Amino acid sequence: MNTPVRGIVVLLILLIGLLLTVGHLPRVLPDWIGWLRPEWMVLICFFWAIELPERIGLVSVWACGSVMDVMVGDAIGTNGACLALVSFVGWKLQSRVSLYSPFQQIALMFVISLGVLWIKAVIDNLFNGVAFTTHILVNAACTSLWWILISRVLGRVKTRFDIR
Repeated sequence: MNTPVRGIVVLLILLIGLLLTVGHLPRVLPDWIGWLRPEWMVLICFFWAIELPERIGLVSVWACGSVMDVMVGDAIGTNGACLALVSFVGWKLQSRVSLYSPFQQIALMFVISLGVLWIKAVIDNLFNGVAFTTHILVNAACTSLWWILISRVLGRVKTRFDIR
């Protein structure tokens, strides 16, 4: 498979992550189901930071985060900084994560997603006066539980399209 197709596949996965992040749930569902939505871009950026540390750079991750800021309505730079931090952590732990057990990977994703959600909550509190809630713990737990499935699916995509 040629290199442009590989790049397009990675861009499509990032675009799908953006769309899943900004997509709304149907109104017929109760509000608490929204708490169970994972942080899709955190999962995707962490995966690509582990699997392709030399390909996915801070600029591309920051750009995805800035697009997400505009689409979601967060303070500009919030998601870009958070995703850049997630990618940096992924780069630093790249050689170790493959050796971790699934439980350790889930625990690591819980800490990472909790950190991202906490940063977003602090910025939301400072700029918009939004009170802190405990739903970030539920959201972090849900994000961490999605990690194993997302890493397996994206791993198969990486293998299928020979992304390296």
